[in-house]
Amino acid sequence: MAAGLLGLCARRLLAAAATRGRPAAQVRWESSSSRAVIAPSAVVGKRAPEPTMRWQEDPDAEDENLYEKNPDSHGYDKDPVMDVWNMRVVFFFGFSIVLVLGSTFVAYLPDYRMQEWARREAERLVKYREANGLPIMESNCFDPSKIQLPEDED
Repeated sequence: MAAGLLGLCARRLLAAAATRGRPAAQVRWESSSSRAVIAPSAVVGKRAPEPTMRWQEDPDAEDENLYEKNPDSHGYDKDPVMDVWNMRVVFFFGFSIVLVLGSTFVAYLPDYRMQEWARREAERLVKYREANGLPIMESNCFDPSKIQLPEDED
């Protein structure tokens, strides 16, 4: 009896929702246990809220075209004098300071990982060995007579 009454109420609710133009999927639920259609009372009397804002054109005037007022505009300011001044400042700091002083700084950085020093030291050792008649490279990196090995324990 209760399921039949719920079904009757659900049909009335669906018919009312269809006449108002609301989709039925928003107000219809099915019970998982009794398979009855349930419509909560909070949803029954509600209508879709009317939109408060409607689409309209932008009430502000169109943005003024800076190129009509100043055809040589660089895009930094509306005032032509300030525009040129800002452009000159940006280019001065961008090129003079960053590129010139930055490249000078990088050029005068110290030897990276001492690669230049290692080459100079190797050339110096080769000249020394050639001048003293020693072989340029030896199989022993260290003088074997100066190495102290631990004694063997039997």
